[in-house]
Amino acid sequence: MARRWRRPRSRGLGKRAWLVTWAIRLVLWTLGFTRVVRTRIVNADVVPAKGAVLLAANHTSMIDVLFILGALRREAIAMAMAELWKSPSTRWLVEVLGQIPVVRGDSESGKQAMESAEQALRDGALVGIFPEQKCVLPGEVAPYRPGVAVLAKRTGVPIIPVRLVNANEVLPVDRKLPDLGHTVYVIFGELVDPDDFATVPELLDEVRLRITTLEPPP
Repeated sequence: MARRWRRPRSRGLGKRAWLVTWAIRLVLWTLGFTRVVRTRIVNADVVPAKGAVLLAANHTSMIDVLFILGALRREAIAMAMAELWKSPSTRWLVEVLGQIPVVRGDSESGKQAMESAEQALRDGALVGIFPEQKCVLPGEVAPYRPGVAVLAKRTGVPIIPVRLVNANEVLPVDRKLPDLGHTVYVIFGELVDPDDFATVPELLDEVRLRITTLEPPP
């Protein structure tokens, strides 16, 4: 009897990704303990310990994903700009973590990224997306792309809205060196069930509203 071929699990769900994710958390905890950069995590208990889930966050700094990884207690696979694969300093990291490259403005790349993200969800992964698809400067507004809502409607997977506050103070978009001493907030909102919304635009509007109205504690 012929042996049935089994597709390998999505990258980012293996032991190396787990170890690197915990190393990032350890670094952030150490920075917080020494008051170099403090991280306050709000409502992280809404994130399920296992099983497929989408995470949608605002995007203000190139280091946003590090704060999100540090706030989670499980591996995460993020859709990220393809430029990260060109730099030797970031290529190894994004490949080990199983991040999904997206070439901005390239429809074929976007299609392939969506297929990879959908497969990761079917593998039970947590998949993170920045719906704005670029870092947005303070005071500016960028449209939310529908990808996260499309994935949720296709798969029935819930979305967790997340808002980062002050990550752009640590590393502004126009700077290469960090500015230390700030407190970064990673605020998780309640799960959004895609079945509660009839259309992708309605679901996307709700996700945008949830993200933009999350506030740090007093």
